Amino acid sequence: MIETVYEPLKRYRDAYKDAFAQHTREAFQTLLTASEVDPSKNSQQIAAIDRLSDHIQQKEGSKSGWGCLTTGLIVAGICAFLFAGYLFFGEDGVADDPEGEKTTLALSALGIGVITFFLYFSWGRPRYRRVCQAIAELSRTREEKVEEAKEQMLPLNRLYEWDITTRLIEQTVPRIHFDPFFSEERLEELITSFGWDNTYNEDKSILFAQSGEINGNPFVFSEARIQEWGTKTYTGHLTIHWSEDVEDSEGNTHTVHRSQTLTAEVVKPIPEYTAQRLLIYGNDAAPNLTFTRTPSAISSPDTGFFAKMRKKREIKKLRKFSRNLDDESQYTMMANEEFEALFNTVDRDNEVEFRLLFTALAQRQMLDLVKDRTVGFGDDFTFMKLKKINIIQAKHLDGFPLTTDPSRFFDYNLERAAQTFQKENEAYFKHIYFAFAPLLSIPLYQQIRSHRTIYQDVIPKASFWEHESVANYYGDDRFKHPDCVTRTILKTEITERHDGMTDLAVSSYGFRGVKRTDYVRVWGGDGNRHDVPVEWTEYLPVKRVSKLSVAEQKGVSFADYRQALAESTPEMWRERFRAWSADPTHARFRRSIVSW
Repeated sequence: MIETVYEPLKRYRDAYKDAFAQHTREAFQTLLTASEVDPSKNSQQIAAIDRLSDHIQQKEGSKSGWGCLTTGLIVAGICAFLFAGYLFFGEDGVADDPEGEKTTLALSALGIGVITFFLYFSWGRPRYRRVCQAIAELSRTREEKVEEAKEQMLPLNRLYEWDITTRLIEQTVPRIHFDPFFSEERLEELITSFGWDNTYNEDKSILFAQSGEINGNPFVFSEARIQEWGTKTYTGHLTIHWSEDVEDSEGNTHTVHRSQTLTAEVVKPIPEYTAQRLLIYGNDAAPNLTFTRTPSAISSPDTGFFAKMRKKREIKKLRKFSRNLDDESQYTMMANEEFEALFNTVDRDNEVEFRLLFTALAQRQMLDLVKDRTVGFGDDFTFMKLKKINIIQAKHLDGFPLTTDPSRFFDYNLERAAQTFQKENEAYFKHIYFAFAPLLSIPLYQQIRSHRTIYQDVIPKASFWEHESVANYYGDDRFKHPDCVTRTILKTEITERHDGMTDLAVSSYGFRGVKRTDYVRVWGGDGNRHDVPVEWTEYLPVKRVSKLSVAEQKGVSFADYRQALAESTPEMWRERFRAWSADPTHARFRRSIVSW
């Protein structure tokens, strides 16, 4: 039986963090062994590259010195020749110097100019060029060594797969299971069994989707691009000129010419694009309850005087709100006033189900989570419950790459690759785990299991969420209209399925920019109104439809790697690893692009 994750904050601190780090180290060692990359040879190659880099750096310093010297010789020579020319041909030059002092000085300057140019061409420039050639040769040699190192690491880089990080999370927290990709079946379950409103996607494009289940209850991490209309202020300028007759202090009239730069502004609409990251989770517990909570300003663990006063004020407000019987709110304050103040869900609409969900244990675990400042990310999450659908929006996911693209591990330096593999995976686990943490803090969510089995023995079909994430993975430039000057919203539609393939029509929605000019009337200092031109850009919609073909196949879990190691001879499992790495569809669905 899979154990329930009680006290998620404490479990991460005392068990999961170190366990995941250990699993990650073992995973890298497993992949390294399977790849047959020789650490000693790579270490020698990297040492040679580092020596070349140090030598290049030394030569760069020498190049800088010789460059300054040769530049100084050129400048000195030119100045000497100019000075000599001035003495020979200037108004107060040699012709007006019967004693010959200027002639001697001119000849001396001429001689210095000749010597400096002689030194430049015979000594400075050749040495500078030799240093440059040496740097170029060393750089070519270094690039060759780097390419050799990349070739050494290629067998390891080929073994990284999209699912490796999620499989490590499963190994650490068996309660959590990740899907190979977000399937139509999983999406249909969220819609039909839990009431997910799929209109969420109408004005968005899915950049990334990672689905799975917690004890049989479905979830999906979503990163969506949203296009909204904002405004931009454009500024224009016009310089005007006029003349005025001005009387001075003596009574005389003078004409004065004046000028003024007039400024005008116009505000016009402009498309803006933002990314939204959500964790969407379906659970049958408390099926009629709706509430929203946002990060609390008083969730700091500070126990100082002012912190206590702020918390007391908030509790006093909640008491007053709870006693108000004149409004339609069903809010009734519970005995744990600190929980009420920090979780603060005054908009909840079913007190019975709220208390069923947030037992004393759930309240304590949630308080531990929001008051934490050392283990996780503290109170940085918005929690929305819409009957059977729960949505978590965590600030720590903003800007964090949810993608599990294996190319982030690629490196020609084995030691650095191991460090990157460890660091990237640990960071991913922490960010994902603490997005789950508010859900894991509610024991009832882990005690109720969805009655539906999704996959069984059939290969599922990818949902349109996954199709959009595949298209976005390959970028705007492959699909955008030639005239498009903005980001795009990509939407997909299945056109045909045949022979294990899915043909898609990818519609790219963006905007072209058309230059416009508005004329704004502004009063000038001359007493007249002037039309100040303000240039702005009008954004008009453009659309392009492209074709994309994809194929789905279940991924190979990391457990299969480990089983191969345990059950097969070295020759057998090495061959299996080679076969897995050579198969373009062995890993995550988004790598299964087969044609355009």
